[in-house]
Amino acid sequence: MTSLAHAVRTRLETAVKIALIQLPLQSHDYVYSLENIPLAAGCLAAYLEARKAPAEVVVCPGAVMNLGGDAAVMQWLEEQAPDVVGFSCYLWNVERTLYLCSLVRQRMAGCTIVLGGPEVTADNDFLLEHGTFHFGVTGEGEQGFYELICGLAAGRDDFRDTKGLILPGGTGAVFTGLANQMADLEALPSPYLAGILSPSLRGSVLMETVRGCPMRCTYCYYHKSAPSVRAFSVERIVSEVAWAGGNGVAELTVIDPCFARRPGIEALLSAIAAGRGKLQRFSCELNAEDLTPALVDALVEAGLAHVEVGLQSTNQKALRNIGRRFRREAFMAGVRMLRSAGVRVMTDVMVGLPGDSLDDVKRSIDFVLTEDLCDDLSVYPLSVLPGTVLRAQAARFGIGRLQEPPYLVTCSNDMDRDDIREAFAYAQEVSGRDFFPVEMPRPGEEGPEGRRALVSRVIFDDQGRGGAVEPPMIGQALCIEARSLIPGRGLERIGTALHDALAGNPFTLLSIILPEEAFRGEETLGFLTAASGRAPHPADREYMSAFTPERSIQLFLKGATSSGGSAYTQVPLRGDPARPVWAALPPDAGREEEDLHRERMANVLGYSPEIRFHDSEEKQRDALDGLLGTRVL
Repeated sequence: MTSLAHAVRTRLETAVKIALIQLPLQSHDYVYSLENIPLAAGCLAAYLEARKAPAEVVVCPGAVMNLGGDAAVMQWLEEQAPDVVGFSCYLWNVERTLYLCSLVRQRMAGCTIVLGGPEVTADNDFLLEHGTFHFGVTGEGEQGFYELICGLAAGRDDFRDTKGLILPGGTGAVFTGLANQMADLEALPSPYLAGILSPSLRGSVLMETVRGCPMRCTYCYYHKSAPSVRAFSVERIVSEVAWAGGNGVAELTVIDPCFARRPGIEALLSAIAAGRGKLQRFSCELNAEDLTPALVDALVEAGLAHVEVGLQSTNQKALRNIGRRFRREAFMAGVRMLRSAGVRVMTDVMVGLPGDSLDDVKRSIDFVLTEDLCDDLSVYPLSVLPGTVLRAQAARFGIGRLQEPPYLVTCSNDMDRDDIREAFAYAQEVSGRDFFPVEMPRPGEEGPEGRRALVSRVIFDDQGRGGAVEPPMIGQALCIEARSLIPGRGLERIGTALHDALAGNPFTLLSIILPEEAFRGEETLGFLTAASGRAPHPADREYMSAFTPERSIQLFLKGATSSGGSAYTQVPLRGDPARPVWAALPPDAGREEEDLHRERMANVLGYSPEIRFHDSEEKQRDALDGLLGTRVL
């Protein structure tokens, strides 16, 4: 018996205790925390339960997993003291996950770390080089994870004959080969109907009606991990919709990659239409070319409210390079049928595809806008994902990329970095939309409720009360606001707060709000940069952003408008006078107020920046009120 299997086995009484976590996409306003549903973890737990595996499974509570900083998640893990901890790894959370894995190895002797999700592939050097986990489960994970847990419980010391695993080691990782697909999806119980998962904090639900994808896009890994399309039964899906309605869920998101091509789509839509609640609506992703008038009618009758349509490009050369097709007239007809039926359509254009030049990207954007083929235009950069055909072909197309997640394309034979930046600048100009919007920090509840909640905001007042916030109480995003700065020591207090926050929470996003009159140019910027000591963070890699690519730490200057409202101006910690500056004014502020703000900022910053104005937004109450708090120090 290996020391690893022995460590698990000797701690057992009756079952392996397993803790499962899926960290959310982080944002300063916590908006994505409202949506994070650990569907993969729920599926694993439901399968282990159905197969009567020797396991006790607990999924991390949403308030900790979705809102907590690193120290809060780690505290929960240590309290649970599991034999096995499993993390679901995606582009947006893999670095933070690996950090937590390193802490588990340091603090929780004998705990086995298992990773799953799209980031776990045999060619993902970024993941494999970290060496902080014991097992990786590739592709559809239910059967492989089940066999792994049963083996650990039995004291097995060799898993090389268990398909679908990655076994890290000192001489290099061993991939045990692709696991066989689950031939019968009826063997996979619903995590919702099994009572394992609840709706998201926003009150929404993710649903899959199939496994696999009929498309073979070379930039996508999904069709490789699940090469054939298999459908869950109509009865199961209808039961999940009914369960959602009974739990007050009005919004369902179908995560099938091509919902219109689902086998038996007509029967499914008819059954949903007959059984759904009147207020229930759903969104999905589909190909516009697959639509017919009858299918659109059936989709709407079943409650379709929002669709994401992947155009990606109108350039046939680029489409051939990535294994996609585009039929212009059918695409236009499909989108127009949806919009005429009252369905909101988001149309995607991807930047950086091999074969697309800057002019090609502009033509694709112009096609969507000129032909009025969207309610919302989505423009996003190509990610060269591990495990994909495109990553293997990168040299052929001259593709350069970031080595860290999200592996953004930086160049190809047809575009360089400046072209990619210009593509986004053009998209913003013609659409009037910012594709990398600045996130204002979320306020937290003040008063007794706020003192009991995770801390999302710390306010320094001029009384200098002192005190600190313990690291496990800090959320995944923290705002530090100085209402006034005491001369000589105001910044030092903020510097101490930055150091303390990051000491236990290196991945917590930070926003700093200072009074305009307290800003001292490079002196202030240099101090805050040094005090934060921010390690590399995935939020700092959107190099094509119009404002600043460094978004893990945001600095805002707060001032007053002539009417007594508040004005906020984002100042990059590493200033670049060539970039525009973001500012938010009250919605009723006019041109005169904008001119006054420009004049004031020129005096504060020491140069006259281009300022792009936005309306400040009133905070709307939602499910996070009472869960996030403000401390006044």
